[in-house]
Amino acid sequence: MLLSGRNMFVQIQICWLILLLLEMTANSFSIRQRGRQALSLNGKMSKADEERLLLTEPALNAFIVAEMRHFLTAISEDPGRRLRRWELSDQEKIDLSLVDDRLDTISEEYETAKANLSTAAAIDLLCNATQATFHDGYTNEPGLMTALGSAIVFFQCSFRGSPELLAACEVVGLSDYAVAHHITDMYHHRCFRGTYTKTLAPSGEGEVEARRAVGLDVPADPKPGECGQNTPDETDDECLLWSPTTPGVCLNWKSEEEAWRRKRFERVQMEGTRDPRRGGSGGTR
Repeated sequence: MLLSGRNMFVQIQICWLILLLLEMTANSFSIRQRGRQALSLNGKMSKADEERLLLTEPALNAFIVAEMRHFLTAISEDPGRRLRRWELSDQEKIDLSLVDDRLDTISEEYETAKANLSTAAAIDLLCNATQATFHDGYTNEPGLMTALGSAIVFFQCSFRGSPELLAACEVVGLSDYAVAHHITDMYHHRCFRGTYTKTLAPSGEGEVEARRAVGLDVPADPKPGECGQNTPDETDDECLLWSPTTPGVCLNWKSEEEAWRRKRFERVQMEGTRDPRRGGSGGTR
């Protein structure tokens, strides 16, 4: 009875993924059509219109999935990772009902996937799951992406709830938390380009795939700074933070950032490193 119940749960998950993929395909087709209509009506799409398209779900999803594939491939090909690969602990396997208290197999799906998955197949599984879970969260959970901590938990649950995806994470050597975190990192990079972050920078592959997803032209040989990103030589100024809600509106220009840094430097030079808790007089130490 338990086995049949688990099989039914797996079948429900598969049906859910199929429905999500069909919905995503329909949405992507609709976005491409709107992009073509805008191009046919105006001849050339404005930067604001391009940015609006690139902030739609199909473009964001394509960006994140492409960057995820690059990230997972780089991790799996790094020889140094072999000495510190992530794996589920025995206690985690027990808690997730993958094995029993004697470490005997409960989940045949997990054991089969762990034994048979190649690295390439594991990466494909994780990228497909990334595509489906981001679409689900972004489309069906309003406000989820405004709280990235909650978004990480939401995405991690999608991976942790699947024995096959957990096995894929172990094959790659990266935890389900790290995979979920990378989704939010890339979302942050795409929506708030130019802002300071301690996370990994995008490879550039995501920008190309995002443009393709909404029918925008892609340079034959994209270089850093292309695909809609400003380069220092293109303009006298550069936008560091585009508005996520109002396309074409810059919230923070590079010149303003440099002016702020210059004023702060001058203030520090004048005030020194005074620490009121130590009774500092303001002199430079």
